[in-house]
Amino acid sequence: MLSLFIKDKNKVKYVVKGKPGTFNVTYHCGDSTQQFNEVKSRWKYKFDPCKSGYYYVSAQANTKEAVVNVKVYKKGKLIQNVTNSGDYVVAIASSADK
Repeated sequence: MLSLFIKDKNKVKYVVKGKPGTFNVTYHCGDSTQQFNEVKSRWKYKFDPCKSGYYYVSAQANTKEAVVNVKVYKKGKLIQNVTNSGDYVVAIASSADK
């Protein structure tokens, strides 16, 4: 059990929260881009850090008058927290934003 905890601690984690409705999430790591449609608030995704160190995640609301929050954690520490609000709003976090 302890070895699983240590392995998980080195992961990168994206968390998308917001209201109302659902969100479309896109993330990029290395040569891979993934898209998840119609995710609910509190969506989480964990993965091994990209070798390049670059990351990108965006979340777009599927409704008007929405609030979207994207958090990026690395090794258990919050490294980015982006919130945006409006109609069909997008919140983007990337290592280029630092």
